[in-house]
Amino acid sequence: MKTYSDYEHWKSTPLESDPYLSIVIPAYNEANRIVPTIGAIAAHLSGKGYTWELIIADDGSKDETVQLVSSLGLVNMRVLKAPKNGGKGSAVRRGVLAARGKYILFDDADNSTPIEEIDRLLPKLEAEGFHMAVGSRAADGAQEGNKSLKRKILSYGLRFIVKHFFRIGVKDTQCGFKLYTREAAQKLHTAQTVMGFSFDLEILYLASKFGMQVAEVPVNWVDAPGSKVDPAKEARRFIKDLLRIRLNDLRGAYHNKRAAELRVAVVGTHPPSQNTLTEYGYHFIRHLRAKPDVSEVILICDELPAGESYQFPRENGLAPVTVVPAWKFGAWNNALHIWKAIRQQKPDVVLFNIQFASFASSKLIAALGLAAPALSRAAGYPTITLLHNIMETVNLKQAGFAGNPLMETLTRAAGKFFTRLLLRSDEVAVTIPKYVEILQKEYKTDKVVLAPHGAFNQTPEPVFDPNPAVLRLMTFGKFGTYKKVEDLVEAFQKLQPRYSQPMELVIAGTDSPNTPGYLAGVQQQYAQVNNLRFTGYVPEEAVAGLFTDSTVVIFPYTSTTGSSGVLHQAGEYGKAVVLPRLGDLAELVTEEGYSGEFFEPGNIDSLVNAISTLLDNPPYREEMGMRNYLAAQGLPMADVVDWYLVNFYYLLAQREQEQQPKTQMPLTVAPAATSRTSTRITV
Repeated sequence: MKTYSDYEHWKSTPLESDPYLSIVIPAYNEANRIVPTIGAIAAHLSGKGYTWELIIADDGSKDETVQLVSSLGLVNMRVLKAPKNGGKGSAVRRGVLAARGKYILFDDADNSTPIEEIDRLLPKLEAEGFHMAVGSRAADGAQEGNKSLKRKILSYGLRFIVKHFFRIGVKDTQCGFKLYTREAAQKLHTAQTVMGFSFDLEILYLASKFGMQVAEVPVNWVDAPGSKVDPAKEARRFIKDLLRIRLNDLRGAYHNKRAAELRVAVVGTHPPSQNTLTEYGYHFIRHLRAKPDVSEVILICDELPAGESYQFPRENGLAPVTVVPAWKFGAWNNALHIWKAIRQQKPDVVLFNIQFASFASSKLIAALGLAAPALSRAAGYPTITLLHNIMETVNLKQAGFAGNPLMETLTRAAGKFFTRLLLRSDEVAVTIPKYVEILQKEYKTDKVVLAPHGAFNQTPEPVFDPNPAVLRLMTFGKFGTYKKVEDLVEAFQKLQPRYSQPMELVIAGTDSPNTPGYLAGVQQQYAQVNNLRFTGYVPEEAVAGLFTDSTVVIFPYTSTTGSSGVLHQAGEYGKAVVLPRLGDLAELVTEEGYSGEFFEPGNIDSLVNAISTLLDNPPYREEMGMRNYLAAQGLPMADVVDWYLVNFYYLLAQREQEQQPKTQMPLTVAPAATSRTSTRITV
């Protein structure tokens, strides 16, 4: 072999024509790692029989990277220096657009994927006609070395999201080893808008959108020491960019621009209403108002008692809120009033934030209210229903809906009828994967999508106190149906003699609308119990202090009716939790990365033991609290709102397409796909 002589010729003799291969390496403060990578590339490619060039795309390095690589004196290596740091995607874009090769490889500066792996990728373009070949750590046959547990968990989670959200056919979007034809590379990076860590995702999304053929090739990969990537931070950025890419497409960023100012109607509750889902409604609207796409939020809500009012002061940078109290809890004609309010306000899109008991405690009247989404869509308004529970998993007896088997059977039948009405919405969003499976199977529909629940607040990392002055147990919610506190009070009485520290049990919240007077009865029943505190209604500004001051958060549920917003709040404040061993909650914990100490519902001794396990083991309590905090920080509510905006744009684009004359070309708003189902926005 003439490897060394070929290398000497390459380093000192300028190429006479465009090279066969260009290699682009983005670099930011890589003085300690980049020279061995350059040496490895040169050693492998010298003597290969084709011409090649090397491009170092510096990203505003503050160390000696530029001076170091420039001093190597390699005539077929170009150094593109940026005046300031613009992001990895920006550096790759500059390098790719400057490349002259027939094929262009983007490779990381740390040599995590050895250059030898190019021998697997090139044949895909040379012989098989692919436009692009991507190195993959997830394809069959790939090997990973030295990957930390944290990176493995985050990689799995991000791949899961990409698989269900983008459906671009590539498992590993983030491996820094991608080969393109020159034509494909220039088209993709010219259209590129994401300049940060997630630019690879946008490039692959565009490749799918443009109909390019992409091969995913297994490679060997080693987690190189000295990585500058913070996995948790980059995971949050990745999710933000993922939503941004879909919004870019639906706004028209990849083709003709179109106006992006939405008047969004939200049908549901909001503080100071004491009906269900107020907390979710509060945070959703708070973040919705901050989106530049939104020009107005129309809150179609329930009427408040005399003397109370909804307050939405005007603030710079926030969309105004128009409050329309259009329905009343327990009224039989709520659906009609909501329909009239929507027609009067004429929003661009409508979101229902509801559950089966949102409109009444009476089974029939509650069910009649569920006709509102169908009426909204029938009136011509794109409508999404966020459904926080489904009838198929509700324990009707424990949730206060039925008192005997016949009534339960009738209620189930009525539930199926009104579920079909809800499915008249353009989309029905649920937050638990099992719910998607149940509804799709039971009702043979493609309208059900899995939506992220999200964290209400982004809070600072909690400071853990292993020895609090008071061991404060706290439960939070609306009580009386499937959330009952008698067993918790009994467990508290058994726990008090075990500990020398003062203990307090805080029951925070109000009665469920279905069980008025429940907490007053409990308070009277246990009036003799010391250190038992009932807070009543908790205003939004007091929620943070309530969770922060708690040692353990307890969920005294006998059944569940959907994803638990309280669990997400406990996570936001880094709290260890005690959970009932119930299917839906267990699935939520597994799916979203939370952790809890479990007890058997209805078993007081089991509850006592679960609480004691956390109180007796402060390190375990701290570990659980931190895990829950990290899980809660993974997807903030601001990103969840982006998810809904993506879906709103999707539905609006569909309406535009349906309304175009048949002689016109249809509006294209989604990546290459063949059916409505394949372009559905889900996670």
